[in-house]
Amino acid sequence: MKILLFDDHRLFGESLKKLLIESQFVSLCYYVERENDFFRTFREKEFDIILLDINLKNSSEKNGFEILADILSINPDSKVVILSSYDMPIYKKMAFDKGAADFINKSVSMEELVERLKRVLCNKTYYNKIPDVEVLTEREIEILRAICKGDIKKKIAKNLFISERTLYNHIQNIYDKLEVSNTVEAYNKAIKLGYIEPLM
Repeated sequence: MKILLFDDHRLFGESLKKLLIESQFVSLCYYVERENDFFRTFREKEFDIILLDINLKNSSEKNGFEILADILSINPDSKVVILSSYDMPIYKKMAFDKGAADFINKSVSMEELVERLKRVLCNKTYYNKIPDVEVLTEREIEILRAICKGDIKKKIAKNLFISERTLYNHIQNIYDKLEVSNTVEAYNKAIKLGYIEPLM
């Protein structure tokens, strides 16, 4: 199979490229670390699978989900696999909802990675392994992050140009969706699901 890998960490990208090429199932692997190089290579050559990270802050103003949408707008038949260190249910759901062929954690072994890529090549995915997650709206995510930062509710309502009553309704909806009862539980659940990036 022919693979195009886009990741902003050169050491990881170059190492993975070398390991993939050593596999008998991979005939070609291009690695790029910049968005412009990625789309130029994507348009000039044909690939069976595209491996794409979510966090591309060192290489692009867009995240992997936005790049995924751009890829599929150019070629809807592209097989895009998200390869990320964030193994969180909400990220998995977002990836599949946006058209990814699979979502693989960077901690997998090379053998498993290749097997998963072979499955993708045969149009098979692991979608049925994703837990049921009720996704928060953009406004709810905005409020959740503000609450978890410690902002007082009056300030949050003012910044969002909504009444405190409306804010409390949003907060209750957030708690209901996350199945929590207070801010501490909401914070912990938000990290687990991927709404808030853990401190690393």
